[in-house]
Amino acid sequence: MSRRRKSEPSNKLCLKCIRHCKQDVSVLLVDCPRFHPYPFKIEKYDFEQIDLFGEEE
Repeated sequence: MSRRRKSEPSNKLCLKCIRHCKQDVSVLLVDCPRFHPYPFKIEKYDFEQIDLFGEEE
């Protein structure tokens, strides 16, 4: 069985965690016993279509 990712945004604390048990934005989390932070900084990339042939003039 595959895990489905929520299309809804996650809580701020959950966004900093490696685990997949992300909570909804409407949930107020003060502390999480399962919290495990990322050991590295992750940059969020905005993937765009690559222009292979250059700009048309």
